[in-house]
Amino acid sequence: MIDPLHLKMQWALSYPFTRPEGDFLFVDGRTLDIRSTKGPISGWQVADGRHVLPLRDVVGAARASRLEEGAYHPVVAVGSNAAPVQLQRKFARHIDDVVIPVITVRLPGHVICWANRIAAYGSVPATLADEPGASVSAWATLLSPRDYALMNATEDLGVVYEAVPVTVERTPEAVHGSFEAYRCLTGHFPVRVSAFAATGSNLPAGNQWTAQELAIARLGLETPVDRFVAETVSDVELAARRDRELSGG
Repeated sequence: MIDPLHLKMQWALSYPFTRPEGDFLFVDGRTLDIRSTKGPISGWQVADGRHVLPLRDVVGAARASRLEEGAYHPVVAVGSNAAPVQLQRKFARHIDDVVIPVITVRLPGHVICWANRIAAYGSVPATLADEPGASVSAWATLLSPRDYALMNATEDLGVVYEAVPVTVERTPEAVHGSFEAYRCLTGHFPVRVSAFAATGSNLPAGNQWTAQELAIARLGLETPVDRFVAETVSDVELAARRDRELSGG
């Protein structure tokens, strides 16, 4: 049996968590590959077990029609919000009635960097960052009005993050509406998140371990990463203090 401390450390160090390589559908707690995004959203082809079915047959006509009518907010997930494990956590109270298509997109003029923060669960989170001439590949969630409100509530808008409009490329023809993404209000480290492929960037890339090293250095500590993370996930007050010191607040 794995010790609870080690599970917390593993969670913190796994951010931004694994997700499918391409488009997928998060529906009622299940993650299904989207094989084709041609034509209307209700007709997108979804792999459900051994069958490939129109999206409407997987989610039901009523829920498909709401997507077809454009009753969604496109939000680029610049951190973990496109990872099924995070979607499971954030929508746990509605897990039997949630439909979120997740599509791959590209953001010109931006990269995704490590924020100068520490999340309550010990991870250094990610943020949108401007970089003219660069572009980054990411995923975008199509959130219903209810799920959009729930997602915003998890992001501490106005305190930690702000929602900003973004221009995206390579979206399916059926997807309309203004895209937005979350940007950290307090800034970021000059290091990209290696989980998001970028082109034309002058910044180095690193993973969560790298981000923890950046946080340790910024705090003026000489603590090894594993001990630093163990301390952070074990002490809520210490985690909050380190977050304040990192963000200058």
